[in-house]
Amino acid sequence: MKVSIRDQKLKDVRNQDMIAGVLYGKEVDSVKVMVERKEFFRNYQEHGQVSVFPCELNGETHKVYIKDIQRDVMNPEKILNFDLLKVTGKDKIHANIPLHLLNKDLLESKGLIVQQNLHEVDAYYSIDQSPEDIKIDVAKLEDGDFIKLSDIEIPDFLDVHTDLDLVVVSASLPRVVEENEEEEPLREPILIGEEEDEA
Repeated sequence: MKVSIRDQKLKDVRNQDMIAGVLYGKEVDSVKVMVERKEFFRNYQEHGQVSVFPCELNGETHKVYIKDIQRDVMNPEKILNFDLLKVTGKDKIHANIPLHLLNKDLLESKGLIVQQNLHEVDAYYSIDQSPEDIKIDVAKLEDGDFIKLSDIEIPDFLDVHTDLDLVVVSASLPRVVEENEEEEPLREPILIGEEEDEA
């Protein structure tokens, strides 16, 4: 991705169909940058926020990854700003790796309710790794079954910092609450302190 120094106001940058950002990290001074919107999305779709890729600034190439992005509150698909973090060979990337369910539709076709409680894991890994979504096959789950994070096959290069005992996904049949057909008869109110009629 090729970026350039940003010395314009944010409004002017966006009017040029560009996105403003910041490049920082080891062995580089923090600098305001900007990039063409199409160029940014091409790299974002390819690398997301988990993979390292080359970034060119003023003829010099840096190894970076997208550390953070800021989205428009009213339009989440629109990215307003981004952070690029430069890394070196000894650095570790800290990112959230998405968890993706396979065969969820199969369970739902059987009437099961599939509840995903955990959608990503907090992990560290070396810059030469490019982790993908962790895929979880739920096809064999039955009513009352669940999968914990410790049950999932996680790549060895990921140093996971999320509690392995957490439940990732569960399956259950919908429960029907039966109401009592016969209602309890109403009782007449008793007045406290009321004297009994004399015989």
